[in-house]
Amino acid sequence: MAILDEANLAAEAAKRATYRVNHVGTKLNESELRAFEALAAKRNQTQGELIRGLILDEQAREAGGVQPSAELTEITGVRLLLINLLKPVAIGQPMTEKTFDGIVAEAKKRKAPAALELAQESQRR
Repeated sequence: MAILDEANLAAEAAKRATYRVNHVGTKLNESELRAFEALAAKRNQTQGELIRGLILDEQAREAGGVQPSAELTEITGVRLLLINLLKPVAIGQPMTEKTFDGIVAEAKKRKAPAALELAQESQRR
């Protein structure tokens, strides 16, 4: 049996493809470098770990398409609460604690998908 048969070569090539050997770099001015070093120290990471993490996070975000910010998600939740609570109050409909809790739970469940829909709609415009 040959040491370098096709299966071994393919396995070695697949293994080498996982090695981190490609360099990505940029140049920073002095103040940018100080801010970057401070950020890396604050996060207790090396400069390389921080840059790699930022790149991978951006790739993941881009692959997922547009994502709503946490603020948009919370604002959407508040909007859902207001829409669903104000109408019964405006028409004088009594609201039990159970009904109120149900509306809050429903708004919590639907705020993220609604915020995503708003963000996607905004990007299409």
